[in-house]
Amino acid sequence: MLSRGTCVPIDPVPSPSPSRADAAAEWEILDTLIGHIYDSVLHPERWNETLARITGALCPLRWESAFILWESNSPPRARFVAASGLAAGIQEIYTAVYAGSHPWSRKFTRYANGSVVDSYDIMTQEEFWESEFFRNFLRPYGIDRLVGVLLDRRGGERLGLMLPGPGDRDVASLKRGLRILAPHIQRAMRISDRIASLELAAGAARAAADAAPFAIFSLDDQLNILAANSRAARYERAGFITLAQDRFAFTHPASHKRLLDLTREDAPAGLAFQAANEAGAECPVLAARIARQSAAQIGGVALGASLIVTMGSAPGEAPVVEIDRVAQWFALTPAEARLAVALAAGQTLPAYAAERAVSLNAARFLLKGIFRKTGASSQAQLVATLARLPAA
Repeated sequence: MLSRGTCVPIDPVPSPSPSRADAAAEWEILDTLIGHIYDSVLHPERWNETLARITGALCPLRWESAFILWESNSPPRARFVAASGLAAGIQEIYTAVYAGSHPWSRKFTRYANGSVVDSYDIMTQEEFWESEFFRNFLRPYGIDRLVGVLLDRRGGERLGLMLPGPGDRDVASLKRGLRILAPHIQRAMRISDRIASLELAAGAARAAADAAPFAIFSLDDQLNILAANSRAARYERAGFITLAQDRFAFTHPASHKRLLDLTREDAPAGLAFQAANEAGAECPVLAARIARQSAAQIGGVALGASLIVTMGSAPGEAPVVEIDRVAQWFALTPAEARLAVALAAGQTLPAYAAERAVSLNAARFLLKGIFRKTGASSQAQLVATLARLPAA
């Protein structure tokens, strides 16, 4: 779409079958392009360059443009993922005026994922020339033909690789190459989408962990620290834990023994207790033994988290009622016990949910379990029940 031209209806001449030498050269080109396609998975900013390589290697003269976009017909909309060879403003005009509403877009919906589609196969050239899309948008650029690859679908949207150009060119080599590249582009796009989703989720999880008013540690079976949020260091400064050589340890021997005992559990389990420092200050702790996570690596498997430990809200904070005693007395889960103690200390349910970065509905669900196990029917009754607990 960089140069303007005039569309002349010329029937393309079929190209002869490639010789063995030509076929070998073609495969070498395709193999190189496949490498660039998968390289773009790890470096999404290179997709534009990869599209330029595809058009340069496979397209006939004056087929200079390529783009990948998500598009929907109902409602009409489009968003470009990558593009090469498009004139300035083309993406904005297409998105605002023609997305999902022109003949090519409507007729492409009938094809299955992985299909390589030639616009000449879905409508006649004369029929397309009569369309407003051609007359008012494409004609000045000399474009009246499109070869596309349907890559994926999601909801009402479809993802496609589109290569437009003038119809008086032979596109047999282009279509042949796209049939080879299509499954690789499909796979690369799905991997890219998965990586982006995981990075987004991981970023949200890191942000939520750093916003939490307590320390969060992810540990392996040997108590090596795999991850920790930004509040972790303050508990070391307060003398509750040591983090020497990225290994987690409570300074209070009894607390550390409880954590070690938890690592020996075969099934998922949890603990709620008070850790202490040398000054005698206490800090509430929740520790959970989870099914060991693992991540496959080239040449083996990297063992991952098997323990999650939270500490706080703040160094030296001791709840009015001990979390572990409440949990043991009423057979509460650690999460239920922590909420029960917070309510007994005067915290409201919405404040607890906001402080712990959980939804209010999740906190209400925990509260229902607490009511069922303690026999209380209201928060006031729960506070009274906890206040009557016998001394440890």
